[in-house]
Order: sequence, then structure tokens, then C-alpha cells
Amino acid sequence: MIRKRYQLNWMFECPDAVLTCSVLSCKNNNFLIFGGHDKTLYLMDEEKNIIDERVFDGWCRCCYPIDLDGDGCDEVLVGAGDGNFMVLKLNLEKKKLVGLMRYKSSKRINCCIAGDFTRDGDIELIFGSEDKTLRIFDELKAKEPKYILYYDSWVTTCTLNYLKLPDVEDPIYGLLVGTKNGLVQLIQFQDNMVDIVWQKNFSSQINDIKVGDVTNDGFNEVILSTDDSSIKILNSEGELITEIDTNEGRPISLLVEDIDGDNAKEIVAGCADGSLKVFHNPSLNSQDFELKWKTKVATSIKKVCYCTVKEQNLKQIVFGGYDRKIRNVTDFEWGQKQSLDIPQKIRIPEIQISKREDLIKEIAKIKDIPSNIREHIFNILQEKGHLKDLMKDLSELGYSEDEILDEFALLKTQKSVVYEKVNYPVWSLPDEEIQKEMPEEVKAEVKVEEQPKPKVQPLVIEKSVEPKKVKLRAALGSEPKKPVPKEKVSAGGSLEDVINAYLKEQKVVATKAQFISDIKEKGFSNTQIEKEIAILKEQGKIQYSRAKPKGWSLVE
Repeated sequence: MIRKRYQLNWMFECPDAVLTCSVLSCKNNNFLIFGGHDKTLYLMDEEKNIIDERVFDGWCRCCYPIDLDGDGCDEVLVGAGDGNFMVLKLNLEKKKLVGLMRYKSSKRINCCIAGDFTRDGDIELIFGSEDKTLRIFDELKAKEPKYILYYDSWVTTCTLNYLKLPDVEDPIYGLLVGTKNGLVQLIQFQDNMVDIVWQKNFSSQINDIKVGDVTNDGFNEVILSTDDSSIKILNSEGELITEIDTNEGRPISLLVEDIDGDNAKEIVAGCADGSLKVFHNPSLNSQDFELKWKTKVATSIKKVCYCTVKEQNLKQIVFGGYDRKIRNVTDFEWGQKQSLDIPQKIRIPEIQISKREDLIKEIAKIKDIPSNIREHIFNILQEKGHLKDLMKDLSELGYSEDEILDEFALLKTQKSVVYEKVNYPVWSLPDEEIQKEMPEEVKAEVKVEEQPKPKVQPLVIEKSVEPKKVKLRAALGSEPKKPVPKEKVSAGGSLEDVINAYLKEQKVVATKAQFISDIKEKGFSNTQIEKEIAILKEQGKIQYSRAKPKGWSLVE
């Protein structure tokens, strides 16, 4: 029987399921960034206060903090379910996240990472997505990726770290990539080319990849979490050293860090059954991994990271998932175990950032980039004073015709958009196709100033906004005893039942806006409906077809 050897430091109740979380460091301050099903990335300070949030068009699926310009403050890479990849910077004075870079992929993004992959002194930005590609950008100003790697299935995870190959004196800074079909690749940049060092196929989805010395021999290993309920440990050549069976839970997220202060790195796994398991190796040059302790929550754990308590140099485990909570736990044995004298057999060079001062100046000049389609619409209107070429402008930003028309229809259901000073018929656009989709009665309410080029002032949307911050609360101390609230049920049954019955009756629903509007009348909120539609689509129960009859329907 495994005795409890951890303590819960605090717990935070989130508005929806958590898919990603990381710790952003800035000027000796730590901030927690997290996001998930409510399409919002949150910034939390050390007092557990939400100080900023950025709304995306899709679920926030991954984030990665890194100091790109060397100013002592991390930027953060973010990937969303709508294919939106962004880099945000924390304005410490205003405590706001500012958009620095944006790229729109055709499919949802599963992983993101950054580092000096090309070893030229500049940091590359990398993300993998369900369009079966890994894209590498050489700088913040890049409009397109410099390198694209293609795969036969979704790219599910990626990471960068140092590995010492047997026949090479210096360690390589390798890019490791995992896919849905079980492929793992080690890639390096050599002779101005992207070169595959090795690739292995494990015939089971790769959920996460980490690199670290877990055998305590002075060399880094590759640690994989896979869908066959195992954690696999490989050497630098991709050969399997050993496996750890996680039994009842598929390992989804990994953390490889020394969480008990003995100088040896533990393997922390967040699993699909809600269990968090810590495996340690108490000996030098050993493969004898043991389950040190475990805990369990109600539903799947999607992300595990860590933060450091500065006063004690204590590392705390932070994790979140589908139960809509973020927890912070500490190993009881911190500082009590005798440290292992692990030899350091590889030399890890420091990353040197070139043109640091120039980059800081360039970033300071960048205007905040919107993170969702509605902000883009407002931004275009504020800059141009009209929406004449809106369809073209949004298409150039990577939005599809369906996404644009759905947003127009959603704005229509939310009554109106009110702008100060400028009177412009928002939806009576010159494009014939848009005119067919949008009725003429949806307009902006305005006052005209006698100026050749009127300046647009800030605008307000007339709609009921659910106060997310009211839902956000820190529950310090112990676990709550109350059960997790069940899905809201209307008179027509559960939300899934209502959607199924509705689509059986309607056969095909032309737009998502109409879909949401009709279901909302059954007693559910917009957020609930959007989330359930996304889940049912991902499960293959409903579909959207661009072929005639175009629209949403049940999968037969």
C-alpha cells in the first residue's frame, strides 16, 4: 500500500476544462498561464488573481513560455483549436498580454515549442498541428514558416533539448516530434539543412515527449507517454531502454523534474483516468523505476507543469484537466533525502540571443495583434473606418468563408454593434454572397461627423456577457467535498440528447449560428452549446459538410 507522501497547497476552480498550463517568469515574478475549452487564455498572479485574459476562436490547446528577446521576461507561444498560433508578451506595467505575432493554420494546433534550433543565436518558433505538419518560423516578423515537415498523421507533441549521440563529441540540440500513428523522430539542423537523425514507430499515439536524465548516468534520455498505457524510455539513439506500465490510466502529460530535492529527476505522469503518478529512480546508473506516490481526481489530467517557491527553492507540481480545476501539490520529502552525486557527462552550452537590443526595440513597436475574428473585425473597422473589403481582409488573415459568415450570423443574433461617432451600415456589404446571407436590418447605430475620414472610437457589443471572473475562485487548503456539478439538463433531456433530436428533425442546419440559436431556446447557454458541438464533432457523431446540402448534420 502506498502511503500519502504529498500535500495539496492550493486549488483553483476554472470556468471550464483545462487543456494547457505553464509558468511564465518575468522580473523575479511568476505568473500561471492556462486555458482550455472556454477558448480563453488566462494570466494569474502569485496571489491567485486573474489579471488578464485573451479570447481565441478555438480551444486553447497548448502554450509554451520563453524569453525571446533576453529582457528577463518570458513571452508565451499559444496554439488553439481553430489553427490560430500566436506569440504574446506580458506588459508587466499594465499586467496585460499583448499579441506580437499571429499565424493561421488550417487545422487545430496540438503542440508548440521554441528554441535556437538552428544554432545561429536566434530563437525559432515551432508548432505541430492536425494538418500533419510541423512548421518552423525563424523570427517573430515571419509571415510564413521557413521550414515545413510533413507527416502521415497528426503531429501530437514536440520538444527541444540536448542529446549526446555516441559518435559525436558535442551534444546536439535536437527537435523531437511525436505523431498520432506512433512515429517518433529526432531532428537536427546540420549544414544549413533539417536532418532526420533517427525515427522509430511505436504503433500507438504519442501523447507527450520529454528529455532528461532519468537513469542517473549523466546523459539525457527521451521519455514518451503513449496510448498503450506505458511510459517508454529511450536512449539518445532511439533504442528502448525500459518501459513503465501505468496500468489503468493512459499517460497523457509528462513532467521530468527533481520534485523531492535529491538531485535526481522524477517522472510525473498525468493520466486519462484522473491519476497523477510520480515515478522515481533512487540509484545511480539504474533502470529500476518505482512508483513513489500517486493521487487521483475525478477526470482526465491534460497538463502537468511545475513552479518554484523562490524563498525555499522548492518545486511544486501544477496540474489541471477535465474536472475544471488546477491543483498545486508538493512532495513531502523535499530536502529530506540524501542527494545523489550524478555525474554531468555532457556540456550544455548557453543559448546566446543575437541582436538582443534590436529585438527589444522591434517588439516595443509592434501593435497589439487580435486573437479572435471579432477583434479582427473591430480592428479593421477602427483602422479603415469602413467594412468595404472585410471579406477579403479576413480571408487574408486565414479565416475561411464559413468562419466569416458564421461570425456575421452570430453578431446578427446578438442584436447590434454600437460604434461611437461613425454611422456605417455594417452588414450591407458590396459582396453579393454576403448580402444574400445577411439581412439589411442588421446595422450599426451612429452619428456622423462632418469629416472626410472619420475616426472610429471604441465600440461596445450589446449582448449578455457571462462574467467569467465571477466563476474564477481560489479554494486554498483542502479538496472540496461537494461533487462535481453534472451537465445541465433541460426539459428535453441532456444537451447531447437535445442536439441529436434537433438534427434528426432538421436533417441539415445551414449555419452554426442558427444551430446555436435554436438549441439555446431549449435552456442551454452559448458556451455549453459550442463546447458540446465541438466535442460531438471530435467524437464523429455530428459533422459539417461543405458539399450540398451544406451545413451541420448527424453522422449516419
